Amino acid sequence: IQGTIRPHAIIILPNTSGMELLLTYEDEGIYIDIYGHFTKETVLQWGEMPASVAYLQTNQVMGWGEKAIELRSVETGNLEGVFMHKKAQKLKFLCERNDK
Repeated sequence: IQGTIRPHAIIILPNTSGMELLLTYEDEGIYIDIYGHFTKETVLQWGEMPASVAYLQTNQVMGWGEKAIELRSVETGNLEGVFMHKKAQKLKFLCERNDK
């Protein structure tokens, strides 16, 4: 990537003893180990640029975009759910609370 990169979140992957990470930035995410080596060839690709990204205890990552909230699998990056919304808001923090 040339120029400025807009980071979202660094997610420690479950069942890796803290050795593997999902780095989310711009409209994608990559899987690396703590040494910076790629651990998966797949790239998590958001449908639209998220303003905020959060890890959920259900092993999902949630991205809040201008028109939708996307839920993706942390392990594979596959789309698992989409919630459309009408009002675009810029959130300072996006997080899970009480399993919601």
